[in-house]
Amino acid sequence: MAGEIGLEALQAPAWLGDAGLARCRRALTGKLARETWKYSPLGKVTQALLDAPMARGSPLVDAPEQVRVRRFTALPSPPECRINLHRYPLAGIVAALAGDGWLAEVAETPDRPLRLPAATPGVAAPLLLRVGAGCRVEIEETDAGASTIADVSGPQRLGEVVDRATRGRRSNKAPVNSPQVLAARAPEAESEGTSATHDNQGTLATRVVLLFLAQTAEVRWSRADLAPAREGWSLLAAELDEDASLTFNHQSLAAAFQRLDVSVALHGAGARFGSTGAALASAGAQLDLQYVIEHIGHRTVSRVKQHNLASGKARCTFNGRIHIHPHASGADADLSNRNLALSANADINTKPELEIYNDDVRCAHGATVGRLDDDALFYLQSRGLPTAAAQRLLSIGFLRDGLSGPFAEQAANSFLQQLSAATSG
Repeated sequence: MAGEIGLEALQAPAWLGDAGLARCRRALTGKLARETWKYSPLGKVTQALLDAPMARGSPLVDAPEQVRVRRFTALPSPPECRINLHRYPLAGIVAALAGDGWLAEVAETPDRPLRLPAATPGVAAPLLLRVGAGCRVEIEETDAGASTIADVSGPQRLGEVVDRATRGRRSNKAPVNSPQVLAARAPEAESEGTSATHDNQGTLATRVVLLFLAQTAEVRWSRADLAPAREGWSLLAAELDEDASLTFNHQSLAAAFQRLDVSVALHGAGARFGSTGAALASAGAQLDLQYVIEHIGHRTVSRVKQHNLASGKARCTFNGRIHIHPHASGADADLSNRNLALSANADINTKPELEIYNDDVRCAHGATVGRLDDDALFYLQSRGLPTAAAQRLLSIGFLRDGLSGPFAEQAANSFLQQLSAATSG
């Protein structure tokens, strides 16, 4: 593959090194890449990276004065960037294409949130973000061009409807591997209905962020991918020291190819990670969410909740891996992924994983794949709601349970607008 897609011509920057780039080339054809990219076109995404222009500009919008931002090339020596190139070879490709990178250092709590600019088509230089001990940081990442509507009717009553639908689903849910709701694909298959860089090479948007939290640092990261037609791949790789905390809120509206890799290493004792997310994949979208949580230190805690809904011929993939290391005694991990398919043509793939090497832990994981509850639909229709309106109400209620953070209402509005288009007629 490497020779076919022209990787040999790349030159590694000093902070990546020739050996690192060589590992990336090998990893692209390795077993791990075949497994983690089982439902996404790795070769075409790699080629799209090679064809893409450079995305220019600062990594932060109007950075607070408490944040120091510098180019890698302006530093006395190359910074230490610990990237798992075996698992994330595209990060090394991005680094080689960009040549440079950005270092942002937070030494004291900023007086306002850090804002990342909306991702634009092209290869963006990696961002290394270091948060100092005891700092409290809010980070916001959203698309300026996200579509919204003015109002969502009756949000106060959605909880009751969702609770009723959820109770029915828990007692009558389809197995994860049910052929009725899960269309298994061969690892090398690439759906004809998806647009993952098939006809629009060079338009892929990329973002690679390496986040380091010192002792007792707290970061709340809110991300809203609400530009459905944009294709993109992003990596957020975080390392947490003792008693550090990272909260990640993520909302995604996809009508094309989108993939998000999240890697969190809980090194320090008492480190905590929490993620709440909701995603709507419509039309021929190809949405791929990959989470890897490494519990390394004592008494580390992780909580992941992800709700996904697929309509039309969309493909939605979620892989959540929790790895409990041998010295991670007292680790506490919980991962939940719930999925709904609005059409018979939707393809949902979910795979929670646990790898445990310590007996003194508490771990739980679960995944469900199903459809809207017939009893809940009948209940709403019997009170005068048309079928399409009842479907929208139940769908948005399901997604709302995965919304949190400052972009929650904006995401709910965008979801409802997309659902209205999907269920009209």
